[in-house]
Amino acid sequence: MVLGSKKIVFTAVLLAMSIALAAQQTPADKQQPSEQEQMIQRLYEAQASGNDSAFYAAHQAFMSYQEQRQDWATYYRSWMNRVIYEVNNKRFHRAYAEIHRLAEDAKARHQEQYLYLANMSLGFLFNGRNQPELGEKYFRRALRGLDAEKDPVAVFNAYLSLAQSLSFKQPAEAMACLDSLPKQMLQNPMYESGVLGYRCIIANKLDDRDAFYRYFASYDSIRQHQPAQFNAANLEQVMVCHHLMQKDYQGALAWCDSIEVPLTATELRINVYEKMGNWQQAFRATEFRDSLMLVGERASLEQRIIDMSHDIDMYQAEQEKAETRRTQLLVVGLMALAIIGLLVGMLVYRRQKNRHMREQFLQLQEARRSSEAGQAIRRAFVKTIQEKLKSPINVLKSYARIFNNPNFLLKPEERSKRYTDILTAARTIEAMMDPVLFSYARGAAGLTDEEKQICINALRSPLLTLINTSELIIDEDGQIPHDEYMQLREGVSRDAYHVATSTHQLILYSLYVDDVETPKQDRIGLNEVLRTILNSYDLQPSSIVKHRKLATQFSTTVPDTVMVDTSPLLHELLNCLLDNADKYAISGTVLMSCYANGDGTYAVSVSNEGPVIPLADAERIFDPFVRLSADEPSLGIGLPLARRLAASMGYSLVLDQEYIKGTRFVVTGIS
Repeated sequence: MVLGSKKIVFTAVLLAMSIALAAQQTPADKQQPSEQEQMIQRLYEAQASGNDSAFYAAHQAFMSYQEQRQDWATYYRSWMNRVIYEVNNKRFHRAYAEIHRLAEDAKARHQEQYLYLANMSLGFLFNGRNQPELGEKYFRRALRGLDAEKDPVAVFNAYLSLAQSLSFKQPAEAMACLDSLPKQMLQNPMYESGVLGYRCIIANKLDDRDAFYRYFASYDSIRQHQPAQFNAANLEQVMVCHHLMQKDYQGALAWCDSIEVPLTATELRINVYEKMGNWQQAFRATEFRDSLMLVGERASLEQRIIDMSHDIDMYQAEQEKAETRRTQLLVVGLMALAIIGLLVGMLVYRRQKNRHMREQFLQLQEARRSSEAGQAIRRAFVKTIQEKLKSPINVLKSYARIFNNPNFLLKPEERSKRYTDILTAARTIEAMMDPVLFSYARGAAGLTDEEKQICINALRSPLLTLINTSELIIDEDGQIPHDEYMQLREGVSRDAYHVATSTHQLILYSLYVDDVETPKQDRIGLNEVLRTILNSYDLQPSSIVKHRKLATQFSTTVPDTVMVDTSPLLHELLNCLLDNADKYAISGTVLMSCYANGDGTYAVSVSNEGPVIPLADAERIFDPFVRLSADEPSLGIGLPLARRLAASMGYSLVLDQEYIKGTRFVVTGIS
């Protein structure tokens, strides 16, 4: 269930401001709206209309009005609303620039007590970029700079925003966060109904029927008996949850139809169809959602790549100028030292030599800082690519899995739409191929011409085949004979899976090529997470590995109560090992095992039944782009990626050379 939308985030903050202002007026004042209330209303209407020119004009007028009155609390909160507006419209560069200006303005005016709003704004920025963990981090920072007694409105907004970040992956903690809201704020029905709406949505996500109906009763009571003070921001989502609790799926779908934001409405419909068990409709709704996201993301992706490339070029040019200046200074310094040494003797020479050594040390420090800054820019660039290619990769994987099932048939008239989706995703990946290879080449390991050719052969060839096959099917528009079409579809399934998996692994390898340590912030049950990873893994399409019967199995000697500290990268690491075991298995079972080591740590192994890797190649297989067979249609990046991910989390990954039934890889050091 989607907890937030662009309308909800903005409205929550703006209402908090307007209610606080209205509470300070007398009943006589409320009969006639004040100038400030009129400006707030114009600002809200401009935001709701989506007209940038109207919003910017209304926002600037309101900011100037508050600056004249020196009402800095309202001034900086309004500035934060500008940030939220840019985030809602996916203009993250502008949003970040506004956050920087807000912080600098507060420092220049000596209004440091409002710097918490910069942290709040960063929280909204990362939430908007689907990074709720970072959003949570900055909302918590904002809370540390607030006093609930002096500014309950700000504390209320911070806790509410923190709950929104937590609700994506930690709904129980999100509910606990709502319990921390200032009690005096909940005496206002507008605030109380808004919070009750969030509680209903989170209770539905936790599948806690008793809690849901308890919160819904209070929520509906305010709605029925105090409509003028009822906060309807999340009404449609709450009513969808209400009908789902009653298993009234048609009623839930009807409420979905009343939502104005297409993406939010589609996310809710997917949830309803999944509850109904109507997987066909859920699949179609998922396709529609992905198409909505692709349309908006492609244009912003292209602009983002241009901006990032320009930033990198500027940074490299500055580095080259700095290096030239350092070389010139070094030459001049050496000449000066030689002349002074000849004129004043050994004592002066020694002093100058010591000074020169100190300068070299400072230069080395500066070079190190510059190198670290360059790697940070590169990693940010790769993360942007990763985020923008996530949807196309998922589209290709979904179609590879679905088309692998011969019982899943498409009507001839449906083919054009489906293969257009595949073609759009493939072309997006094709457009990003050069930036992906460029990002890897700029990493610590670099990229040789031979390795680049391997990437081109292993990725671009199946990618072009996928594009050409999809275009052929679209052009024929259902005129291809059934047997020939099924052969083409099998090829599409094979190429889509290969392109999606290889691209995902190459991006991850590029992201972690610099040996950056990954914090292990998740405290989880070891057996539980391993079962989840294995159960969520899809065996490769039968069109890739034919004439075999394969199953998966999990075994453990570790109690279910054992908890370990790890990170989400453990999922990617084990997926690489499962993918390798799946690809080379002849038959039988892909087995994931968990057991304890004698040093108090735990180990996880993944094995298959198939060819045995020669002992001479036991370490070579962990080098990037190594393939044991020249004819092997593989990128050769899965096992090197798995070892890098293991090292980043403090684990070790080795090939079990004593296993002779196939291959078995062992991850050790988990604690």
